[in-house]
Amino acid sequence: MNAATITQAQDARSRGAFEAIRNFAEQLFAAQGGWIAARKARASQASYVVSERAGRAELFALAADAEKHSPNLAAELRWLANR
Repeated sequence: MNAATITQAQDARSRGAFEAIRNFAEQLFAAQGGWIAARKARASQASYVVSERAGRAELFALAADAEKHSPNLAAELRWLANR
């Protein structure tokens, strides 16, 4: 839920509840120094990098297999892996 959804809530009671939850979340984040969110962001970036490397390695392996019967396909696979 983003800030626009919270501020555009039609019911005053639900708007107050959303504001209270958001304020609590902001205070909790500030009290912890933001370390939870930062750790999750780093973890998601790290897993993306690992999966990207694995994907590139797989494309290079496919290119090596295709080199004998289709050099053009091998070149395309290498090009995709290097993007």
